Amino acid sequence: MLESQLFRIRVEVFDATARPVYRQTSRYWWPDGREFELVYDADFDGAGDRIVIDTDRMTGSCRAIDDDVLYIEFGFRATPRQRVGEMIQLSRDGRHRARTWHWYEDERLARLTLVRERRTSLDPADWPATHARPTGFAFDSSAMA
Repeated sequence: MLESQLFRIRVEVFDATARPVYRQTSRYWWPDGREFELVYDADFDGAGDRIVIDTDRMTGSCRAIDDDVLYIEFGFRATPRQRVGEMIQLSRDGRHRARTWHWYEDERLARLTLVRERRTSLDPADWPATHARPTGFAFDSSAMA
């Protein structure tokens, strides 16, 4: 099964002494009109080498493998038999990233998610304009080639 969606992600990183140190707002739109928003915060672990997500909805952690690669493992409290391993590869110019999610159910690979992203702005004031529902929706399957 192939599913497609548009999304906007707002990442906020705060001073290391602030709580939280990280906030992500993810907004999703599907061609059939569905939409969903997920907001979560994260803090550094005790050693300060990874951020830890621990919310009512999800748990997980993220760490840098090197300057261009992040690894995240997370799960949703509502589906404890499921976990996700996510690799994020950053372009060296900082304008693009590719993400691959491996979804496991009962420790068996159940599905893959491939994400292609591009940075639209570094200015937080731009978020309201990019947060609006996109007009039109077309999925170009040739982009997967």
